[in-house]
Amino acid sequence: MKKAIFLPILLFLIFIAILYGLIPPLSRARLLASELKKQTIALQETKDYFTNLQAAAEQFDQNPGILANVAEALPVEFFLPSLMGFFQTISAENGLLLRDFNYSETGGAIMPENSAPTTTTNNSFIKTTAFNLTLNGSMASFQNFLKNLEASSRLLDVGQINFQAPSSEKVSAGKGDNENSGSDFVISVKTYSY
Repeated sequence: MKKAIFLPILLFLIFIAILYGLIPPLSRARLLASELKKQTIALQETKDYFTNLQAAAEQFDQNPGILANVAEALPVEFFLPSLMGFFQTISAENGLLLRDFNYSETGGAIMPENSAPTTTTNNSFIKTTAFNLTLNGSMASFQNFLKNLEASSRLLDVGQINFQAPSSEKVSAGKGDNENSGSDFVISVKTYSY
């Protein structure tokens, strides 16, 4: 009778010892399987990211003008002679005379909207520079000038426009053919750079 009771107890103890021996490796295997699944998902996301980057690089290789347009619209450094030449060319193309060109750095920088002030570096700020242009010419020429500014690839913000019609003395004195016969237009323009 002792053997009949002893044998099931022995089998039960062996079964419990096997369970205690197998449970930690099984739980570790489950943990490793879940970690492997997470790493596989992360690897697939990385592969997709690099595939998208490669596709974008191929698009840029097919259209090299895209990066040039972005660089022209938002230059890394502000270069005054280039911008002054741009304004002079646009005004001359539209039959206007650029009489005065004043600029001032606004000092402040614009932070991107989605960034917190404490986490951004000074390199991510966009600098603004303000200009006052005095132009002379007809209203139609000035409207074409504004349309060309809007159509240009540069980031320009026209903030204020003032104009003055030619005086009646100049018109009645017969000075309608010289360069002072048109209206004077003063516009405030802002441009952006890194």
